[in-house]
Amino acid sequence: MPVQPIILVEFNELCPALIDRWIASGDLPNFARLREVSTVCVTQADELQAPNLEPWIQWYSLHTGVPFREHQVFRLSEGASRPFPSVWDLLIADGRRVMNFSSMNCREFRADGSVFLPDPWNDEQRAFPRELEAFRAFLAKAVQEQAGTSWSVRELASIAVFLLANGLRPATVLAAVRQLLSEKVSSVPTRWRRVQILDLILLDVFLHLYRKRRPEFATYFSNSTAHLQHAYWRFLEPERFAEPVSDRDAKAYGDAVKFGYMSMDAQLGRIMHAARETGARIMFATALSQQAYLNYEGRGGRHYYRPTDLDALLHRLGVRPQVVQPVMAHQYILTFATAEQRREAELSLTRPTVNGKQLFDVADGEAPEKLIFGSQVYTPLPPNTKFSLTGDPAQATEAFFAHFRELDATKSGGHHPDGCFWVQTGTFREVKERVSILDIAPTILNHFGVAAHGLKGRPLAS
Repeated sequence: MPVQPIILVEFNELCPALIDRWIASGDLPNFARLREVSTVCVTQADELQAPNLEPWIQWYSLHTGVPFREHQVFRLSEGASRPFPSVWDLLIADGRRVMNFSSMNCREFRADGSVFLPDPWNDEQRAFPRELEAFRAFLAKAVQEQAGTSWSVRELASIAVFLLANGLRPATVLAAVRQLLSEKVSSVPTRWRRVQILDLILLDVFLHLYRKRRPEFATYFSNSTAHLQHAYWRFLEPERFAEPVSDRDAKAYGDAVKFGYMSMDAQLGRIMHAARETGARIMFATALSQQAYLNYEGRGGRHYYRPTDLDALLHRLGVRPQVVQPVMAHQYILTFATAEQRREAELSLTRPTVNGKQLFDVADGEAPEKLIFGSQVYTPLPPNTKFSLTGDPAQATEAFFAHFRELDATKSGGHHPDGCFWVQTGTFREVKERVSILDIAPTILNHFGVAAHGLKGRPLAS
C-alpha cells in the first residue's frame, strides 16, 4: 500500500524562540502556515554542552537514532566511516526511493531511483547519480573557500551548463545580478548576503530533481542562517555584548539574522508548494539552535584567521599533504601518504608562533594519516603583528597579515541544545515537554512501517 511521501526540511540551528517571534510579527508567513497544521515540538540535542554540541555530531545522531556515546562521531567528516545505518539506508533496504540533498556528515548511497548529494564540507563522498558530481564540486568550493574563492572560466562554464539543465530559474539569476550590483553601489557592506544566492541555487536544483525523481523520502539541508547567526548575533541583541556596535555596522548587519530567517521562510514556501504537488508531508527539523556567544567579550570578540596562500605556507614549512580539505571557518583537514608523514607534519605545524604563542592548533583526524589544523589565535591583532615560522621569538619578523587574512565577522552566536521538530498532520498540536532528537529517525521509519531495531529513540505520536 502506498505511503505518503515525506520531505524533511533541515534548516540548521534555527531557534524556536526566534521563529515564534517573527511568526508573531508577520515576517514568516510560510512558517506560520506550516505551524498551523503541524505537531510542534521543541527538541533537546543528544549532547547538551561543548565540545559535543556541534551540528555534525547532532545531525548524525538525528539521522541514525544512535547517541554520541555509542557512535563517537566527533569530526565533520567522520560520519561516512561509521557502520550505523541511517534513515536513508534503512528505507533503501525496505525498497524505498530516497533523496539526501546535502544533509550533514552522511555516508553515500547508490540506489536506483535515489539521489545523494554530500554536504559541502565532505570531499570524500561522491554524488549519485554521477552527473551531480560537478554540482557537488561547485558547492564544496563555494562553501569551503568562503571569501577567498576564485573561479576559472572553464569552471564557471561547466557549472552554468549543469545549472541551466537542472532547474536554475531566471529569478535566481536576477537575484545574483542584484546581489553583485549591491556590493558595488551600496554604502554599507552587503557581501554577507551572498549566502542566500547559494541557497537559491541549491533549492532550484533540489526541486528540479525532486519533481523528476519523486522520492518517497527526501531531505533538504541549508546552513546559511546558522552562519549568519554565528557571525551577526551581536547585532540582533547588542545589549548583551560589551563591545559597542557602530552606527555603520548596525545599519549594515542589524537585520542579518532576521534576513536569514526570512530567506528560510521563502525557501519553505517553495518546498511546501512542491509537497502539495506530490502529496508529500513536510517535516521540519533544526537539530539544535543558537544563543548569544559571550566568551570573548571584553577581549574584542572571537576572531578567525586563514592563510591567504595555504599551499605556499605549507611548502615553506616542509609539509606535503596529498589532500587539503578546507572545513569550517579557519580549519583544514590534511591527508598524508603515511602516518609517519603525518607525524612529521604535526611537528612542523606546531613550530610557528605569534606573540610568543603557538600559532596553529593541531588535532587527530579520523584516520592515522589525517590531521586537522587551523589558527588558534582568536583575539584581534594589530596590523603590524609579526610571527615566526620557526618558533624562535627572535625570528618573529614576518608580517602576519602578509600571509593571513581575517574572516569577515567575529563569532557572536554559539550553540544551544534546543531545536525544532514539526510534523505536518493537518491540525495544530503543541507538545509541551521537550523531545529528544533521537526520536526523529524512529518517527520517520514508523511512518513508512519500517522497524527501528537498535535505535534509542521512540516514534512520536502524530
